[in-house]
Amino acid sequence: MARPTSLPRRLLQSWRTHFAARRPGPEAGPRLPATLSLHDLPLAVLDTETTGLNPVRDRIVSIGGLHWRGDQAEGALLDLLLHPGRKIPASATAIHRIDDAMVATAPSFALVGGTVLRFWHHRVLLGHNIGFDLALLREEAARAQLGFMPPPAVLDIGLIYAGLYPRSRDCGIEAIAAQFGIEIEGRHSATGDAETAAKLWCALRPHLIGHGIGTLGGAQAVMRRARDLIHGQQRAGWAMDLVLPHD
Repeated sequence: MARPTSLPRRLLQSWRTHFAARRPGPEAGPRLPATLSLHDLPLAVLDTETTGLNPVRDRIVSIGGLHWRGDQAEGALLDLLLHPGRKIPASATAIHRIDDAMVATAPSFALVGGTVLRFWHHRVLLGHNIGFDLALLREEAARAQLGFMPPPAVLDIGLIYAGLYPRSRDCGIEAIAAQFGIEIEGRHSATGDAETAAKLWCALRPHLIGHGIGTLGGAQAVMRRARDLIHGQQRAGWAMDLVLPHD
């Protein structure tokens, strides 16, 4: 029997994509209890880099993530380059420094999407502006014909900060990091921004608890206070229905 590598590259890629697209997505799981303590939430921290800012038209070129609990990583790590199926605009490369040559031999989302979509299984998905990442991931999953399972719960650093401190004018990751004296390493890399989000969560958690908010449900209620920010993200097409689902 011939080894798969003996097949023409185009045929081999088509074969892989065909079967990856039909691989079952993760099974739907229950939502996590709102009573979970903030002290030891099982977190899946995630960030993406993309070809642009349109959640429907643009594509993912990099995904970074880590599993986190308490004040430390738990070991599981995502650090992926993806071929977006289109050229990466120079304006995007100027931000994240990923160009066409770097992703020339990278897999498509169809090949690795199952791993990505299982990354938050039984965990709270955490990130900064995570509604944007979720919108892109949902579009990529649909494009690849992969089953998309919403996270069992979501926390967003920017919304939590805006909910706690409504007078703050800047809820960007750099402004929040500066507020807490956290140095950002690897800004605009998916893994670097995911690690920064985890550190910001560790900084924000005592402030939530200091305001009498000690549970997952309480933190989600704080996010809902940031109405102006939520409405802006909804208008931009972000997946706020996944970040703040209706009961």
